[in-house]
Amino acid sequence: MPKVWNIGNTTVRNPKRIESALKVFVEEGFSGNVKGKQAETNLHAKLKEKGVLEFDGYPSDWNGRKWRAAFYQLGFISYERYKIEQKTLTPEDLFSQIKTSEIKLAYQLTEAGRKLISATTIPEIEDIYLRQFACYELPNSLERDFIGGSLKPFILFVQVLNILENAGKGGLTKFETGLFIQKFRNHTPTLAKTIVKDIIEYRYKIKKCKNTQEVKKVNTVYLKDLAKFSGINAASIVGDYADTTFRYFSLSGLFARAGDEIVIRSNKKDFVNKLLETEPVFLFKTNPLQYFKTFYTNSQEIPTDNIKVALNEIHSLKSKILDTANTLLKKANSLTEKSNPSIVQNIRYKLIEYNNWEREEEYASTQQRNESIADIVKYLKVLNNEKIEEKLIIDDKPAYLEWAVWRSFLSIDAITCPIHQTRRFPVDQDFLPRNTASGGGSDLIFEFETYVLVVEVTLTTSHRQMAAESEPVKRHTAQYKKMYPNKNVYCLFIAPAIDNNVVETFRTGTWYNNDIEEKVDIIPMSISDFIAPINILQKKRFHNTDFKVLLYNCLINRDKNAPKWKASISSEVRIWCSNI
Repeated sequence: MPKVWNIGNTTVRNPKRIESALKVFVEEGFSGNVKGKQAETNLHAKLKEKGVLEFDGYPSDWNGRKWRAAFYQLGFISYERYKIEQKTLTPEDLFSQIKTSEIKLAYQLTEAGRKLISATTIPEIEDIYLRQFACYELPNSLERDFIGGSLKPFILFVQVLNILENAGKGGLTKFETGLFIQKFRNHTPTLAKTIVKDIIEYRYKIKKCKNTQEVKKVNTVYLKDLAKFSGINAASIVGDYADTTFRYFSLSGLFARAGDEIVIRSNKKDFVNKLLETEPVFLFKTNPLQYFKTFYTNSQEIPTDNIKVALNEIHSLKSKILDTANTLLKKANSLTEKSNPSIVQNIRYKLIEYNNWEREEEYASTQQRNESIADIVKYLKVLNNEKIEEKLIIDDKPAYLEWAVWRSFLSIDAITCPIHQTRRFPVDQDFLPRNTASGGGSDLIFEFETYVLVVEVTLTTSHRQMAAESEPVKRHTAQYKKMYPNKNVYCLFIAPAIDNNVVETFRTGTWYNNDIEEKVDIIPMSISDFIAPINILQKKRFHNTDFKVLLYNCLINRDKNAPKWKASISSEVRIWCSNI
């Protein structure tokens, strides 16, 4: 029987990709049809083919099963069988009893899953995850072996954080989460307070330590106790388990990172207090059918379901909107307590999104500060496999590369389009990347006064670059050239290293739209070469027109063969940096 809990699984370490993966799951016909080694292998292969995953080697049934497990544990697809009150129910049996009879098969998309893949804004997606986490309790039919009580992991996590912060004790580290919260215990009214007491005692012992050796001794004692309690490797609990807890629960939108700690967002404090007024409420043991109905329909109640609470939040959001001519304000002003709840929620989501867009303009301006530029360079170096002294949190390398390059151009100047339109990857409330850009367009696009810069980035190398990047990069550039007929359109392709065959396809710069030949200007540049001009910004600011000169100079020698042109681009970067 398990003694510790784990949300999701440690193989699906990047839950921010779950909604993209679930879309592939449905669109490629896996819903209700993903049992058996071949189907599981095919799922893993499709996730790679559609750009949800990037990995070397061959797809495996094991990885396919892990993604399927993440989907069903979070309630986005059905499970194979359900044991309720000594009876074993098929999916068709269960879902007919909870009045969602369209589900008849194992691993079939549920209403909760449908809501997730249909969501159009990040605030809506966060609410969907929040409802699932707030509903989730142990044990249940999917995870039956927990004994000795009931536990709502997410609610306990929120309770502990709230008590700590109200007492002025800060947030939680992963190590503390693994030591004290991952244990399965009966979720009594006093459990959270007991855990907080244990955490404060642990911190007191650490504070008394005079050196790292003494800290290690204290931690060793705690880890031994955890291993004895759990029967498994304690390092996995404070490492992998706690890491997935941070990653998954952060999808709720309630938390932010503060150094090594996770904290409750300042604008979510009232929400959390209202949530904890009624939680935890345990359903599975007393009414398992109602539990699954709530879980599979994403209908767990949260504070903003109350129309008054939602309207209060809308009122607060309205006061923060800088553009007083925004049509959203007129719609928001027309809302009353008698308004349709779905309309109220939709406007609330859009106000949050628009407020984030306005905040993003401010964020863009902060990227021109020296400390921000230094931070950008650090991320670029780490993503380029260079060693730096500081340890950076990077939970998705491809997404963080797009993010670091995006920030690089925000740090230059004079972008003429809205900042949120410069990226095609989604960001969270702290403007950190949630995922990579979806297919069908470039990763980034910057419109300046005299030109448009399309940016494509990848961590793929060698032959994989040719297969994955050469055609779409040329196609996207040609599309944007058509969209901006009155401006020069350049494409910058950035990768750790660039295969000569890819360079050759960009060197010729030819794209055919039926019989019409189109010339596109694509500059392949290594991350190392790209770092050089961004690094200069710490000492001397240059204009986007200066960067345009670099792009133009890099194109001059593309009449040479691929290896020579690639070498000349590195040379032009060095010359440009010395002249700037």
